[in-house]
Amino acid sequence: MIKGHIFALSSVFFWSALYVCVKVLLESFSPFELLILQFALGYCLLLLYRPKYLRLPLQDELRIACAGLCGISIYNLFLNLAMEQTTASNVSIIIATAPLFTGIFSFILQIEKPYANFFLGFVLCIAGVALLSEGFSINPVGDVLALISAVGWGAYSVLIVRILARRYDLVLVTRRMIFYGIVFLLPGFLVFDFSPNLAALSDPKVSLNLTLVALFASGLCFVLWNRATTLIGAIKTNIYVYLTPIITIFVAMILLGERIGFSGVVGVVLTLLGVALSEWRKG
Repeated sequence: MIKGHIFALSSVFFWSALYVCVKVLLESFSPFELLILQFALGYCLLLLYRPKYLRLPLQDELRIACAGLCGISIYNLFLNLAMEQTTASNVSIIIATAPLFTGIFSFILQIEKPYANFFLGFVLCIAGVALLSEGFSINPVGDVLALISAVGWGAYSVLIVRILARRYDLVLVTRRMIFYGIVFLLPGFLVFDFSPNLAALSDPKVSLNLTLVALFASGLCFVLWNRATTLIGAIKTNIYVYLTPIITIFVAMILLGERIGFSGVVGVVLTLLGVALSEWRKG
């Protein structure tokens, strides 16, 4: 059980910390270009690590394809689009609702039973994230895009439960899921410009950051997350999503010299209390 919490926390830590790497890479690539490059490289790294083929029945193949669509394509693409249309504060708050959607989908599909503390913790966490993000201002287009991204992650978290219950090799399942995620991103080539400045990869800073993002954010983190889901369930695993802004802020303080004000401190406290409350389940 404790391993599941460690895996969930580790994956969220790397995802959050690597936002700094993404910030560096977006100076050389567009969001869509970066999305394709990081997941293509992540797929190749997993292929090198485990060069085996996974045979699946059609039903499980379709489930993995849907998981790739929701967790890779929808979540990441709409997140990037939202960042271009609304404020980072709005995106942070709305994406933090992803665990709620995971809970709702789990309850509807009767994968996990509802409990009051989960919803009480959600309210505290959203209040904390709002303080960390310095408020919320309505931006219809961007906010809807961010909401679609959050729903996509919630759906992915539930879809992966049924797949992992089959006890397939986690690395092979994750690689297959990333493959489908890339496939579902292909229509984006008709909408977005894709002419990445590959010459930028000659810069060690760019190539190192892209490798880190591909290895961790687009590969290892999904393996750890899926393993955590197997051990402690989709709802408890997704509670750790609330910690994303806290980790990002502290990494930015260390690496970028950013500072946190009083409201931010209160936000951290409220978010941590919300996580603790959400984790506490009687019986």
